[in-house]
Amino acid sequence: MDPQESINNRIALEPYKLAVKRYIRAMMMLKGVKYEDLSDALASRGIVIKAGNLRSKINKGMIATDLFIALIEILDVQQTAMVDILKLLDQSSENS
Repeated sequence: MDPQESINNRIALEPYKLAVKRYIRAMMMLKGVKYEDLSDALASRGIVIKAGNLRSKINKGMIATDLFIALIEILDVQQTAMVDILKLLDQSSENS
């Protein structure tokens, strides 16, 4: 892949990263879950990520798919996560 394609991909994926980040943070707020709580819940599943590292990953929108699935399971939003994230994506594209 040439450098311009890489740049174009990053630009095209940015709205998705933003929607996922906004969704996870919103669900954390709605459910009263802190990063430490997520870190503890992940640890109980054998996934060790410090709260600060988790905060950084979420704030940057750099969440691996497997970690994302674990987070939506912990937040207990498996049934609605994708629909809600796509709605956020639609809203952000309407506001652009």
